[in-house]
Amino acid sequence: MRIGLFTNFYLIFIVMVLSLLILLTSHALGTLDEITKAERQKHHSLQLANELFQSSENLTRMARSYVITRDPTYERSFFEILDIRNGKRARAQNYPITYWDENRIASPGTHGNPVALIDLMRREGFSRRELDLLQQSQKNSDNLVNLEKQAFAAIKGWCKDRSGSYTISCPPDRDFAIDLLFGERYKAEKTRIMAPISQFMLELENRTQTMLGNLQSKFQQQIFLMLAVLCGALLVVVVATFYMRRNILRPLDYLSRQASSIAQGSYSTRCDISTRNEIAELGADFNTMAEAIEHEIMKLKQVEESLRERLKEINCFYAIRRGMEAGSLEEVCRTIFVELIAAMQVPSIATIQIELDDRQFISDHLGRDYKRELRKQITVYGEPYGWLAVFYCEDQPFLLPDEQNLIDVIGDDLGKWLEHKQAEARLLVEQELRVRDAAIREFAAHVERMREEDRKYIAREIHDELGQLLAALHLEISLLKSGEDHRSDRVESIRRNMAELVHKADQSVHNVAEHLRPASLGLGIVTALKKLTGEFKKHSGVSCILRLMDEPVHLDEDQTVAIFRIVQESLTNVARHAEASCVEINLWQSANDLIVEVRDNGKGFDSENATKKKSFGLLGMRERAAVLGGSIDITSSRQQGTEVRVRIPRKLTDLAIGPSLSLRKQSIKNLLGT
Repeated sequence: MRIGLFTNFYLIFIVMVLSLLILLTSHALGTLDEITKAERQKHHSLQLANELFQSSENLTRMARSYVITRDPTYERSFFEILDIRNGKRARAQNYPITYWDENRIASPGTHGNPVALIDLMRREGFSRRELDLLQQSQKNSDNLVNLEKQAFAAIKGWCKDRSGSYTISCPPDRDFAIDLLFGERYKAEKTRIMAPISQFMLELENRTQTMLGNLQSKFQQQIFLMLAVLCGALLVVVVATFYMRRNILRPLDYLSRQASSIAQGSYSTRCDISTRNEIAELGADFNTMAEAIEHEIMKLKQVEESLRERLKEINCFYAIRRGMEAGSLEEVCRTIFVELIAAMQVPSIATIQIELDDRQFISDHLGRDYKRELRKQITVYGEPYGWLAVFYCEDQPFLLPDEQNLIDVIGDDLGKWLEHKQAEARLLVEQELRVRDAAIREFAAHVERMREEDRKYIAREIHDELGQLLAALHLEISLLKSGEDHRSDRVESIRRNMAELVHKADQSVHNVAEHLRPASLGLGIVTALKKLTGEFKKHSGVSCILRLMDEPVHLDEDQTVAIFRIVQESLTNVARHAEASCVEINLWQSANDLIVEVRDNGKGFDSENATKKKSFGLLGMRERAAVLGGSIDITSSRQQGTEVRVRIPRKLTDLAIGPSLSLRKQSIKNLLGT
């Protein structure tokens, strides 16, 4: 049987047995409750019969005590007991078992609801025969009560009238009363009360014993049935356990031992399970798995051998790569010879030849009797540059594809190394060119500063020396005017002409000095630009708008002069070529740069042609910006105007300018020396 089907049947059986046991237990508990209920009913029935007997005894005791003692308490207790039995007064708790006491006489309380004793008997479900016996006993007890009431009337002095009531007054007769309660008639009435009660007890005992016997027999049958079900279930569990041990546990243990054998390295282990369930299928799958594992182990061994070869190749590759980091071409070739031959499958018969740009490198003497050859072309920047070849002098088997891949990788890496070396050489040349370019720019800046210094010197000399001479000459002419009054008209005419010439010479000296070095540059770029734009509007008649930022501008002398000269050259170009009616100059600063824009609405020009023609004005503007590490953008098109934007770094560093100052000075010296 299959394990799944067996498990389902076993589970269904367990559920059915448990359900049956639960049902039988429920019925047994119900039977037990019925037995308990029957016992309780029997006890209560006997209690009611005893109460009837006890009430009769209590009434007799109260009546006799009253007749003897004439104590009204006994009379009151007598009628209270009678009212409780007839349902006219509430019953006391546990009445009559614990309420009355022979040593005391007390009133029987008022707990509970009023109910007649005969009604309580009807509620208990007595049979008709039992109820008739109890009613007969109570009727006899009521007859006895009439005798007791007659004795009470004799004690009080009352006689019976025609209607049977004691309303006629007569002398009290205590002896008659005692005779009534203690005489033979009273005893006969008491005996008549007990006869039905005894018969009731017998009837009740027979009925309850029969009921209890039936219930107990039923309960025993249910217990026997439960035991039978448990025994059957135990037998089935034993059989199922034997089946599981024989067909499931033992094959599983055998399968576990075989799996442990495979885990220990015995991959040829197989299982032989004869059962016809899932364990047999598991054994077949286990055999399939063992075969697959054995096959994979064989493949892994082959892969391990291949990995050893690949590891040699990887070690070879990285050893060659490390040798390329800081070696010459000869050293790199020697490293390739040593490492690549060691990585070959048959290194004892391998020879390597490297040919690079008409240079040959051979690991060993190369004859012409080699049997096999592996070759890789070395390319540098996509162009053939040489060969890397491995030769076998014998016809030995080897892993041609794998070794070819290794040779291809090393050949590609050698080509990249050659590219890197050439790139390093170009970088050195470019760095030298940058150094020379920076030195030239520094020299140009130095020349420009010297030119500005010369201009400043010439302007100062003209202003101080020639200006003073012209001022003295003008003073002498003024003195000549205030001299003799009788001088001739010709002398006066010559004096006026001399004064006019001296004034023009003074104005010319002032203009030359201002052009060479504007005095406003000493007051900052803002003041210089304001004066420059004012003079531009005065001389050219073109509208010029100057927009400045609110923050103060802090520049050194070189930056101030460069910006001023660039704006001056731009305005000169506008006046000469643009035919513009309006020029706009903007000055602001960003986080790192100072930006100056000069825009006009003139006819514009072709900026590309101007660049090709190498306009000296534009070239000078670019050079001035480049010297300060800045840039200049000139945008123009026909009939669209021109825009010149200059961007100057606010703070110059050695990195922005170029190489170090000492290197540039040395380059300048070299240039000057050449």
